[in-house]
Amino acid sequence: MKKINLKTDKFVVIGAGDTGRSIIAYLKYNGSNILRVLDTRDNPPKIANLDVIGGILNYENIKDATTVIISPGVSIYEPVLQKALSSGIKVIGDIELFAQAIIDWKSKIIGITGSNGKTTVTSLTGYLCEKAGYKTLVAGNIGTPVLEAWLEIEKNKTYPDVIVLELSSFQLETLYSLNYDSSIVLNISEDHLDRYRDLLEYAYVKAHVFNNSQCQILNTDDQLVMAMARHDLKKLYFAETNADFCLVKIDGKTYLQIFGENVLLADDLQLVGKHNYLNVLSSFALLYGAGLLDNTIINLAKSFAGLEHRMQKVAEINGVLYIEDSKGTNVGAVIAGVGGIDRPIHLILGGDGKGQDFYPLRQLVIDKCKSVAVIGQDANLISNVLSGIENVVNFTTLPEAVRFVINNAKSGDAVILSPACASWDMFDNYKHRAQVFVDSIYEILK
Repeated sequence: MKKINLKTDKFVVIGAGDTGRSIIAYLKYNGSNILRVLDTRDNPPKIANLDVIGGILNYENIKDATTVIISPGVSIYEPVLQKALSSGIKVIGDIELFAQAIIDWKSKIIGITGSNGKTTVTSLTGYLCEKAGYKTLVAGNIGTPVLEAWLEIEKNKTYPDVIVLELSSFQLETLYSLNYDSSIVLNISEDHLDRYRDLLEYAYVKAHVFNNSQCQILNTDDQLVMAMARHDLKKLYFAETNADFCLVKIDGKTYLQIFGENVLLADDLQLVGKHNYLNVLSSFALLYGAGLLDNTIINLAKSFAGLEHRMQKVAEINGVLYIEDSKGTNVGAVIAGVGGIDRPIHLILGGDGKGQDFYPLRQLVIDKCKSVAVIGQDANLISNVLSGIENVVNFTTLPEAVRFVINNAKSGDAVILSPACASWDMFDNYKHRAQVFVDSIYEILK
């Protein structure tokens, strides 16, 4: 990727949301020439002193640019953008701008992607670095847009020791110049198939996180991830068993093991479930690969309480454990999270499935679930996959679904909202869905 010249390039920005605004602020700070802003919405937000052109993307609006900067919600596979690329116009995202801006920083850089668990691993890795005393920036597909964080750093001249980036496939489509000390693809399962032609194309984009990496972390339990191994890179492996970073059971207790040494008792962690133990191991592997792991950091993992809306304990009432996993928006996340809970389960599924194949849920339900409530626009697709299994019922609303699973649950069971779907069909967002779930529990049990 040819270096962007902030003074002489002519920029078109696509996207007027949070990321787009952070791009615009960055360009203005650097005195760049912004020709115009485009947005695919018919009535886009207004931006002071700039024209925002809404609606279907038109090549006429970008042909005079030297660089087009797109928000993650805009696919590089859009025909207009493909035409721009073939015409010699650079098409990049905000992370690429950031990567070129920090080329002289001495920070350790850690890159994290995968279908499931990346937000937990990113947050945990950043938490461990901060608690260990490193100045740490956690950004990317999490929290503050990366260029907004960059502006604060530049203004204050307080450069981070460690940069931990969560990277979505959308961001990786337009990222070329980031040099990682260590990077990881946690796993691959069906997601965003409304954007990609198939699972292999999605996996191919995820593998971009290993470009320019000093050390790649690979999941030996995932064949698609293992296919990403590169002969010229240092490699570390994590898995449930038999890997550099793995789990081991001794006398009924689970330990986290590094290179054959038991370093942590799983029961000492605040995180619950086998998938979370693997998330901790992934973080340890990333830090080891970047030359940062020590016993202090390993022990700090005990104090990490996890993330909101990811397999989060809501309450335990009358012996029934209530878990909210509203960010479990694809099939792989549900299988990983729900599959790691050692209780009989009453599960709530459904929403906008984003073109996924729900069939892998069938075996999970057979193995783990005593009842299943299904909601949302893809309820019939899910219930058809689960046909013939007892106690699978469709409901019109989430409160009705909650009432059903609570009525079925007994002491020692778990009630879990882990929908395998996006929330947009019924709720403002996944947080709104979570709140309705929690409110319904307390309303029904009051």
